[in-house]
Amino acid sequence: MMLYYVQLSLARFKQRVGTHLAIALMLGAGVGITTVMLSIVLQASSDPAPGRSSALFRPYLDARPDALRSGSPDPGQSLTWPDAKVLLNQGRTWKQAAMAGGAVTLSRPGEPSARLRARFATSEVFSVLGIAVVQGRAWTAEEGHAASRIVVLSRVLAERECAQGCVGHQLDLGRRTYTVVGVAEDWHPVPMFQGDLTRRPFVEPDEIYLPLETAIADKLTVVDGTAIWGGDQDTDPAGANVSWLQLWAWLPTADDVAAYRANLNAYAQEKGLRIEPGTQQVALWPLMDWLDRLGLVPEQARMQLRLSLILLGVCIVNAAALLSFSLGRRRPELAIRRALGARRRDVFIQLMWESIAAGVASGALAVVTYTLGSRVVAAGDVLPSAITAMHAGAMLMAAGLGVVTTLLCSLVPSFEICRVSSLSSAFAKGAA
Repeated sequence: MMLYYVQLSLARFKQRVGTHLAIALMLGAGVGITTVMLSIVLQASSDPAPGRSSALFRPYLDARPDALRSGSPDPGQSLTWPDAKVLLNQGRTWKQAAMAGGAVTLSRPGEPSARLRARFATSEVFSVLGIAVVQGRAWTAEEGHAASRIVVLSRVLAERECAQGCVGHQLDLGRRTYTVVGVAEDWHPVPMFQGDLTRRPFVEPDEIYLPLETAIADKLTVVDGTAIWGGDQDTDPAGANVSWLQLWAWLPTADDVAAYRANLNAYAQEKGLRIEPGTQQVALWPLMDWLDRLGLVPEQARMQLRLSLILLGVCIVNAAALLSFSLGRRRPELAIRRALGARRRDVFIQLMWESIAAGVASGALAVVTYTLGSRVVAAGDVLPSAITAMHAGAMLMAAGLGVVTTLLCSLVPSFEICRVSSLSSAFAKGAA
């Protein structure tokens, strides 16, 4: 019986191919465009560390003078190096890492120099963020304190620079020689929560990791936001009047969170900061709360999603009207089937199978529209490439929405048709 319905629906599709293609074009275009923008918004607001985000926390202390603090909130909410060191030393019970985004210049004999995206961090950065070291090792805390010139490369950079084995390889970075001690798995969270999200939330992944103390000693370039107060703007980054570091703590249990918060508040009170809720001078943000607070979805994406949803609504209304008109012309035909003994259920199933045939065409066109739309958006350089990449999941979503919206459009007309109770009423409605 099912095969009969399928064959019948395909035959009806061929008989009314123009109507069904018009419906497929309307819904396919609307669904495809909506999927493009919905995919961008979902990527921008997604969990960047699945399985770890619930245990990642970002402590914050507003170390600025009262005059600056009362005037405006700290936009980047970064830490100074002295404050970060105290928190790292106080919290030895927990895994913590202070870090900042940077850039280094790689010089190669006989080749143009290359600018690399760097992450300056303390020794536990890999265990805190969950980055696997696949060759060699990470640097130790002692090597970090000694400002050792050692680095860990990302897998992509390692394959490009020393495919035969990088551990022990030497790199010329900014006219200084650094030794490679390890290679880390490529790691690209979206957004790049470990950096300064107020400036660069959607950027390409880090290519090289260096000890934070080495970056300070060698005066390497920091690209994250830096706030300086109380004197010369060219202040030493290790000073107490320069905030530029992000600190992340791994706190897997509620007891860990409570104990860490108590340590943070105790240190804040020593500095004369107010720890009452609402003062925004001291905070311990869970990762997802921190991202929600920043509101990282670009306004262009939000606006375009709203417009695409309006377009999809118009397409659904027009498609439903066209389906209703098309089915209305078939009332006499379907009434004859009822008169010959077909149940209402049989007629409804037949109409649904015909809608599925149109829905498959709509889904296919939605996938094509999504693919073309994603490429157009990515080529426009309006939105970051990290959130405009095509995904197989979004393609499946576009195809599924194409089928589902077609079925939804046909539900009301099909129910109305199935209410036909006699040949006379069917022909009367058909003639009207």
